[in-house]
Amino acid sequence: MRGMLALAAAAGLAAGGAGAQVRNQDAAGNLAATVDPGCIAVGQAGATLSPPDLGLGVQACARAGAWDQAVELYILMQLRAVYDIARVADISAHQAEDVLSMQVTESLPRGGQARLQAAFEQFGETGSPRHKAFCTAVKAGGPPQHDPAWMVRHGMGAFLGEGGDGLVPGFRPRAAWTAVLRDYMKC
Repeated sequence: MRGMLALAAAAGLAAGGAGAQVRNQDAAGNLAATVDPGCIAVGQAGATLSPPDLGLGVQACARAGAWDQAVELYILMQLRAVYDIARVADISAHQAEDVLSMQVTESLPRGGQARLQAAFEQFGETGSPRHKAFCTAVKAGGPPQHDPAWMVRHGMGAFLGEGGDGLVPGFRPRAAWTAVLRDYMKC
C-alpha cells in the first residue's frame, strides 16, 4: 500500500511539474570563448587562451580529422579549467568545467566522441613518450593568463551581484599551476 501511495504521489508531482515553465538564465560571458584559435598544436596554445577558446580548437581539429591534436587541446582545456577551479572563489561556478566538457564533446561531428576516445587511448599512460612531450610543452607555456570570467559568470555570484573579481584572495598562480600539472596531469 505504501508503495502505491508513493507511486501515486510521484505521478502527481510529475504531472504538476509538466505544466511548469523552466527558464534558463545565463549571465553574459558564461562559458564564452573570446578567441577562436583554430586547430593548433598544444605548443601554440598561448597562456591567454581560456578553456572555452581551447574548446573551439578541439572542435576545429575534430572537423579537420586531426584527432591527436584534438585530444591534446581537450586535455589542455581540462587542465586550465582545473586551474580556474583553484582560483575562482564561487564554488557554484566550478561546475562550468563539466558543462564546458559536455558542450565540447556533444558538438563533435557524428562519431566524434568515439574518435576522441580512441585518441585518448593512443595518447598513452603517464610516462609515455607522448605524455612526456605534452608535459614539456605545457610546462614551457607557464601558468595560464586567461581571464577566468567564463567560469566566474557561470556561478550564482554572477546573478546575485557579488562584487569583486570573483577570485580567491591571495591566489598564487605559479604554485597553483605546478600543483595542477603535478596532481592532475602527473607531469
